[in-house]
Amino acid sequence: MNFFQTLRESYGIALRVILASRFRSFLTMLGISIGIFAITVISTLVYSLESAITDNLASLGNTVIYVHNWPWKDNSQDWFKYFNRPKVSYRDYSHLKDRLENVTGVCFEMSMGGQKIKSGKNSLENISAKGVTEEYISINDLKFTEGRFFTPIESNAGRPVAVVGATIADKLFPGVNPIGRKLLFQGKKLTIIGVLKKEGAGLFGPSLDELLVIPYTLMAGFVNEDSRSGDKLITIKAKDYESLPLVEDETIGIIRASRGLKPRTEDNFAINKQEMLMEELNSIFGSLRMGGIFISILSILVGGFGIANIMFVSVKERTNEIGIQKSLGATRMFILTQFMVESVLLCILGGILGLLLVFLVAWGGQFLLDYLDIDFKILISIKDLIFSIGLSVLIGLISGFWPANVASKMNPVEAIRTK
Repeated sequence: MNFFQTLRESYGIALRVILASRFRSFLTMLGISIGIFAITVISTLVYSLESAITDNLASLGNTVIYVHNWPWKDNSQDWFKYFNRPKVSYRDYSHLKDRLENVTGVCFEMSMGGQKIKSGKNSLENISAKGVTEEYISINDLKFTEGRFFTPIESNAGRPVAVVGATIADKLFPGVNPIGRKLLFQGKKLTIIGVLKKEGAGLFGPSLDELLVIPYTLMAGFVNEDSRSGDKLITIKAKDYESLPLVEDETIGIIRASRGLKPRTEDNFAINKQEMLMEELNSIFGSLRMGGIFISILSILVGGFGIANIMFVSVKERTNEIGIQKSLGATRMFILTQFMVESVLLCILGGILGLLLVFLVAWGGQFLLDYLDIDFKILISIKDLIFSIGLSVLIGLISGFWPANVASKMNPVEAIRTK
């Protein structure tokens, strides 16, 4: 009898034994199912988060740099230093705009959270308001459902115009076209000239749906330029990725000169790029994966011990049958394979059950996220599925080997006499 014949017959015997003790087999598989479910759910969560954040970062563009007082890195040790840095200013922006080369745009923006806006009897609170220069639209990929962005003339003159997110438009002006209508912000009436395309609630930062965008020169009339109120940012877009290092060096030199920093004085500003966030996030995701693997291994070990225990019970119950098989010429390898296949089959079925639970939870979670209008996709990696099934097979081989080895070494005469 060759190996494949042995495997086929062992599979038939294993399937018969499993079906004969359905309830016990189900309880045995449950231990593996929980372990596979745990490790796959954690991997799916990390993979989905990583994909969502990567997509968000991709929208920033790899040819864009951001000048800010805070660096995009772990700054817990130097928090006080960064907090006391001067914020970027319109003066910094003006110098960069006039002197930078190899760029397609330089934008200055100031953001203020927790704002209140009103139109008639309708009002909204906790709105994010942003005052920006006219280059904002050329650097950011804004999509409009209606209207337009403000012109350079409107921007420079500080005209009372505004671009609003979809949520603001729907709640302040339900059932009517908001273009040309007025809203009240900081005691001033603004005319809506554009409505942004609906984006959905975001997990990472404020959503564009609840964003009010106005010209910076208008925003400057509400807040003192020299105050620390609001968050200020300069965004610079290079012509291409190859030009980015040169633009970065030029930016540092221009701002240092603008602020009168001496040659050996440390920069009192930060140059941030997409790559910096990715490096930080990769280390975070690595830690999450390691923690998830550790927790899941504990679950898998519990399931593996359960499989080994049940296999020993199975060997004991079928001792007489093993003796008869050996007396009829069954080899050690046949007996060993028979119990190993049973162990692996139990683990594979348990793994499949665990994956079905993962798909069920993923479907339920996605349904809930869509219902809450949260723009987040739960993604299950093919690599994780293959790994889970492979791990099930490995646990089956490890858990089943010792009981199978004990069965294969039994003396046929003693085994037949066992009752």
